[in-house]
Amino acid sequence: MSQTRLGRLTSIVIYSLCLLICLSSLAYGASVSADYKKGYDSFSALTKNAKRAKYRSNWKQLEESFMAIYKRDPKGAYAPKALYFAARVNEELGKRSFMPSDYQTAAEYYQRTVRLFPKHSWADDCLYRRAELLHEKLRDTDGAIADLNVILRDYTRGDMYNKALALHRELRKGGTPAVEAPPVVSRSAEKVSRPAVSSSSKASSSTPVSELSDIRFQSSNEYTRIVLTVSEQPTYHYQILPADKARGLPFRLYIDLMNVVRGNDVPSEIDVKDGILRQVRTGTPSNGATRVVLDFQSMQKYNVFVLDNPYRVVIDVTAPAGGTSVVTAPESGSKTASAPKKEAPKESAKSSAVAKYKAPPGSKKQVGELIEQLGLTVKTIMIDAGHGGKDPGANANQIREKDYVLKVATMVGEMLKQRGFTVLYTRRDDTFVPLEERTAMANVRKADMFLSFHINAHRSSGISGLETYYLNLASSKSAVRVAARENAVSEKRISDLQFILTDLMLNSKMQESKDLASLIQKNMVGTVKSGGYSVRDNGVRSAPFYVLMGAKMPSVLVELGYCTNKEEARRIRSDKYLKKLASGVVKGVESYTKQLGRYASM
Repeated sequence: MSQTRLGRLTSIVIYSLCLLICLSSLAYGASVSADYKKGYDSFSALTKNAKRAKYRSNWKQLEESFMAIYKRDPKGAYAPKALYFAARVNEELGKRSFMPSDYQTAAEYYQRTVRLFPKHSWADDCLYRRAELLHEKLRDTDGAIADLNVILRDYTRGDMYNKALALHRELRKGGTPAVEAPPVVSRSAEKVSRPAVSSSSKASSSTPVSELSDIRFQSSNEYTRIVLTVSEQPTYHYQILPADKARGLPFRLYIDLMNVVRGNDVPSEIDVKDGILRQVRTGTPSNGATRVVLDFQSMQKYNVFVLDNPYRVVIDVTAPAGGTSVVTAPESGSKTASAPKKEAPKESAKSSAVAKYKAPPGSKKQVGELIEQLGLTVKTIMIDAGHGGKDPGANANQIREKDYVLKVATMVGEMLKQRGFTVLYTRRDDTFVPLEERTAMANVRKADMFLSFHINAHRSSGISGLETYYLNLASSKSAVRVAARENAVSEKRISDLQFILTDLMLNSKMQESKDLASLIQKNMVGTVKSGGYSVRDNGVRSAPFYVLMGAKMPSVLVELGYCTNKEEARRIRSDKYLKKLASGVVKGVESYTKQLGRYASM
């Protein structure tokens, strides 16, 4: 075939793909628009139907409808509107249920809308409605004032400005609103000594005083995770401050921990000078709060979320390779800060044509995802033996989970090394490693894959089998139970985690993790059965595991059986059986890497 004819054929194929994408996108957009209108009409009708409005299920079903619209196209035109109405639904539900938790859910949806879409015309509406909820329903006047401050500072031309000004004055009891630019606290100011908290001052506070007991971090030139440990359920406000070269100020993210005092073991200043995190500073900008200021060399995206048992505020920050400054991701109510742009590398004709192709949202084939994978390989694998140290994990039938998962992790690591992979471990001995530090290790070391090994347990001794999980909303009651056990939290808390997870999943390797989980599960079960063992295949499942949250690479959690089942426990105590399990996992990893290789050769 001549070069000219080949070129024409290529052009025709690309044109046809583009036409197909355009038509699919138009149809998809019309579908989202129709669903949104249907949801809006249903909301309007429900608020006017006193009989149907009495039933909680009707409101929660409507909330699910709006969240389904958001999840279908989380960056589309209807995404912020869907989140806004998810908030409105819970606000209306709260008026009828009189439950603070419904108002709290509404406030979280409003905050989330502003954080993800700070430039949307409804952002100031969300802030104002949230401020009203915080003040009138949740008795958090400080939080309400903080939201009003954002409107008065960042949305001066919005239609909520005058209302915000009036409410701000009311909450300040007629005083002049203390509206300022985002506070830039000098280092000397940050070092103001923390006032001693006497027992009388604690007693006078309407909210229990919590203590910031520890600050931990892991940092590289592209990623940082900071963990703030506090003694009580935290209430916090955070803000991004852009870099100011003229004043010698770096990118900063500060978090105000309300009703929190700094523990005696927490220094006021920590010099890091490693990776993108430069310094951590703590101070007391207002009575009853502790401010933690994080200085960064550069930053691009970030996430802030809370974990339980103990309570931890986790901050994940990513930056572009090389540490160059880029536009700060609009993750809060602050204005987006522009910074010098890095010149894009020149593309070849082939790579340019590939880059222009993007599959329509919801496409089954997701060709765009495959194209992103072309040329990628898995070289470095982080292996995580669950639990350890003071955390023994499940314990039954002469099996202590932390010991046997370490055995399997070591076996898998050795087999992978023999096949040419670089292997890293979260622990090599009986050491306690906090859950949130495990994926942080993988991110900092730039691992290409994360494997976490565990042994299951159940109240019923008849339950047995192998299962592999990836990070997503819980797929079943059984998945909720397993996640609750591994996270060391209640099953009720798992349902609360679903809210946090929706944001985290936007940047996770969810589809890749699901593919990896499927291949590991298939090969693990097949290898064990080929060795003459009878084992139940419980399949691939999803749940919100702390240990997988924030992973920047395909990551899975493998449950190697139930120690509460006597027969399965007997097998797990056998090294021969454990080697079969390990061999199956390794075969699954190899299948996944071969799959990537096939994509690269397309």
